[in-house]
Amino acid sequence: MMLVTILILGIFFQFSLDVIFSLLYRNHSLFSHIYSYLVSIGISFVIIFGLINLTKWLNRRYAWEASPGNRFYLQVILVTAFVILMVMILRLILNLAFNPDGFIRFLDEVIVTVYFFILSLLIVFLDLGINLLNKWRYSLVQIERFKNENLAAQFEMLRMQVNPHFLFNSLNTLSSLIYQDQDTASNFVRELSTVYRYILEKRKSEVVTLQEEMGFSESFQYLLALRFKNKLIFEIDIDQKLWGKMIVPLTLQILVENAVKHNIVSAKNPLTISISNEGTDTLVVSNTFQKKSTNTPSTGVGLENIRSRLALLTGKKMEVDESGQKYTVRIPLLEKEDLKLVELYGRKED
Repeated sequence: MMLVTILILGIFFQFSLDVIFSLLYRNHSLFSHIYSYLVSIGISFVIIFGLINLTKWLNRRYAWEASPGNRFYLQVILVTAFVILMVMILRLILNLAFNPDGFIRFLDEVIVTVYFFILSLLIVFLDLGINLLNKWRYSLVQIERFKNENLAAQFEMLRMQVNPHFLFNSLNTLSSLIYQDQDTASNFVRELSTVYRYILEKRKSEVVTLQEEMGFSESFQYLLALRFKNKLIFEIDIDQKLWGKMIVPLTLQILVENAVKHNIVSAKNPLTISISNEGTDTLVVSNTFQKKSTNTPSTGVGLENIRSRLALLTGKKMEVDESGQKYTVRIPLLEKEDLKLVELYGRKED
């Protein structure tokens, strides 16, 4: 491939010179003798291999990254000097060797020298352009990598923020059940272990299927039902065709905990929490709006955590509606192609 390139360049250089000289001299043929083309090919061979080695030496001693300005000026000087000297010396040697009686015009040699001088400058600018293009492409890759690493770091911080808040209350419930009903206490421990197993297993997951989240939610609801007895009512109505859709893990835990935390839960005013789907792309979690008179101050951490994780994973947003008699949160159901952090999704859990 290199030899073919040298052959083509040699022929191109000689033909270009013939065009220039035919414009300057009427009696100059547009196509020189084959000897001239062989000389041009030979000169091209020496110059190309010389420039390759010169560039390698410059890359080792004066890299573009270290000092691009100095490298540019040094390359201009060295490349032009090398090309001009090689052209002048090689043409002189070859002319003396193969055409010792021939007449050498000084003006012709000046024209040839200027021609190759311009070509050497073009080579320098071509090398600079290729280098800048490669650096630009590398910079784009680096920027994308840093953006993904930043998103991953943000997501990891948010994921670490999701800690179960109901452990203390669950242990209190368990302690009372042990004395009242040991069978129920045993079931309570079993469901509590299921909840924490889910939390531990999914701590590295960015998304889980709706089926997995609902299975976890059932155990979580069981614990709350034992704690509040008939004071808490769950209404579940989800199309099982959507089981394969994905959701941010522990979303339901956060929303249900918020509902219990900020609303009255009593036998007189039982709290109803509904979980259903709206179409095929939205999960709706709502509860009756019965705020406590001495409401616990809201930090907003739970909802903001869900909102932030969704923002990092996908462009879809969570919607909150506090109007009317219900507090409603709409969570987008995700598909794999919705995720922005594709490399995170593909990562195996530890």
